[in-house]
Order: sequence, then C-alpha cells, then structure tokens
Amino acid sequence: MIRGKIFAAAAVPVMAAGVALTAGGSAHAATQSAPPIIGYTVAAFNAHSDSISDVTATFGTPATSVVGSTAVQVPTAAADFVQFGATDSLGAAVTWSSSDLPSGFTLTSAGALTLATAPVKAAVTFTVKAADGSAVAFATVNVGVGASTTPAEDGVSVTPDAVVLNAPANRHGRAFFETVPSGVAETLANGPAGAVFSNDVLSAGTAVPGDYTNVAVTAKDAAGATAVETFDAVVRPVYAPVPRLSGGHAVFITTARENVYYIQSGAPSWDHFTIVGPGAINGHQGWVNGYLGLNTAVYGGLEYHHGYTVFYQPVTGPGSTTPVPGSHWGYVFFVS
Repeated sequence: MIRGKIFAAAAVPVMAAGVALTAGGSAHAATQSAPPIIGYTVAAFNAHSDSISDVTATFGTPATSVVGSTAVQVPTAAADFVQFGATDSLGAAVTWSSSDLPSGFTLTSAGALTLATAPVKAAVTFTVKAADGSAVAFATVNVGVGASTTPAEDGVSVTPDAVVLNAPANRHGRAFFETVPSGVAETLANGPAGAVFSNDVLSAGTAVPGDYTNVAVTAKDAAGATAVETFDAVVRPVYAPVPRLSGGHAVFITTARENVYYIQSGAPSWDHFTIVGPGAINGHQGWVNGYLGLNTAVYGGLEYHHGYTVFYQPVTGPGSTTPVPGSHWGYVFFVS
C-alpha cells in the first residue's frame, strides 16, 4: 500500500476523533497493485568509443602536409620520408601497415613511409592502414610523376578514410548512435535479446528489463574504416501515469462547513472519500471527480471545534472503491 499525508490543516490533537481515524485509515488500506506497463525504454551508459581520427601525413622540416587532392612534390632522397599520424580516442598506440606497397617503398609500424629512391615513371596508388585493435582507419596514397627531376621528386597526395562514433545520445526512451561522417553502416553485438537496432537507433523492443553490460555498436564503412562503441544498456518499463494527491488543506466557511482543496497530478480519476469525525457525518462516503489541478470538496453538518479527517483514494470510477493501480491515497485533517 502506498500512503501519504496530503497536508494537515491545523496542528490540533485529534482527541475524540482518534479512534475513528484509525478505523478510517484501515478502511483505505487496500493492497496496491503496480500500475500497468505501457512500454519499455532503453538507455546507454558508461560508453567507451574506440576510433581513429585526424589522420595526418607530412614530410620535411618544417613539416609540410600532403593530405588533400593536390599533389605535393616530395624529394625521393633516402633522407626524406612521409610521416603518418592519427589520434586514437582511447589514447592507444596506432600501428601502421600496408598490404600493397609498390616495389621500393617501405613503411614502418610507426608510420614512416619511405619512397622509392628512383622517381616513379607512372602514377601508383596504394593504401596505408592504421589500427589499434578494434578501431581501423585508412589513407589512400597517390604517388605521381614529379614536377622536377633535379632534385628527383614525386608528386604525393593522401586521402584519409576514418570513422568516428559519437557518444550515444539517450532521447525519448531510445539510444542514438551518430557517426562522423554520417550514414556509416552500424551493427549491434551482445545487445539485449528482443531489442531492435535500426538506422543507428537502439530501441527496447521486447527486451526484458535489466542491465546489460559490454554491449557494442560497430560502425564500418565500405572501405573498412571501423569504430566501436562499448556501453552498458539499461532497459526499464514505462508505467501508465497514476493519480497523485498533494497540497490538501481545509478552509473554514462556517462553524458547520469546511471546504477541502487538494491538487491532483499524474492522471485524472474519480476519488473516493470517507470522512471520519464526530456527529452524523462520521463514515460518510462519496466521490469527487478529480481533475488535474485544483479540486474542491464541500463538507457540511460538522460539529464546531472538533477534529475531522477526510481520506481520499483515487479509484477506477464513480461508485467504485477499487483503487487505481499504483495510485497514492492521502488525507486531510482539520478542526472545524
């Protein structure tokens, strides 16, 4: 049972009404069932994104960038090399490799690319891969015939390919996973059974409420650039709104009459009342059509300067004493 005191209008002992107050209270002590479940929500917490971004490629001192569509002239002397760099979201070391280096080119795991000592006679293209475990990025390297033979040089341009998964955004009972660039294909792994993952949005679906750890979303583009978001998924039920009564107080009208006011929130309902106190009104019952906001009930036939308690319980309809599942009952005490 959920019970709560709406408000005591006067700090006056109940005196003769004390016994009746106990009886009135027990009359309202119906066991409350939980409100109906009307849906489920899912949220992502404790997210850790593993991605590689900000791929750079420079040569010489001061460093000159070769990233972009325009070829930059790079000397082919052994002392010159193109240095790759990137930012790992977890601060891990990035390892560089290539499976299709042209003859005479070398690439260290630290990302130092040495061109062939002899300038190319025809354009070549190859791919450099950056990896730190689950995260992968690429750089397409285009090496063309240089503009000059003295000193010997090649025209080099680098086009990065990286994917970043932003931190999940919890909105409207769902978790959103946005990528940079947008529109990268995503897959869900180790998610709650029954959950739905579509168009980069995780919905609860028919998942059982609970806490799920090590859930992962992987974003992977057509070339294979990959980012992984690992997080905890929390599935919770959504209950129907229930009536809640608060702010109750009595206002003196005459020695035999009091107006009782209270605020109803959550949901409207019919509110069954029982008044407990001396006189013929003791045990009187009725119903108030409880609207959201301020409600008024009028009680007459009171005995002057006596304590009265009015108990209110949201019920399923007029004439009913069946509590609205999950609702809160309360009371107002006043001295007439």
